Amino acid sequence: MSAPPAHITLSGAPEGQDARLVLAELDRAQGPVVFIARDTRRLAAMQAALAFFSPQTPVVTLPGWDCLPFDRVSPAAEISAGRMATLAGLATGALSGPFVLL
Repeated sequence: MSAPPAHITLSGAPEGQDARLVLAELDRAQGPVVFIARDTRRLAAMQAALAFFSPQTPVVTLPGWDCLPFDRVSPAAEISAGRMATLAGLATGALSGPFVLL
């Protein structure tokens, strides 16, 4: 019997069902699972669905930039701080075990 794949890609799942699939993959993988949202509204919906289906599951967000590259406007301070906190947690190993990265 072959080993399960180290990485899988899911796409096209109906909204709401995708949260169940992410949680099923989290149980199978016993490690981090990454969900890439198309926009901030979809990220918030996934965060709410994960909290509904599995409130004890650690969910970490990496918010998208609120400005374009080479834009004259700097990103909002709270978005920069959220991104730095998440990246620091990933880099230092403070985030360990199974968790969902949005």
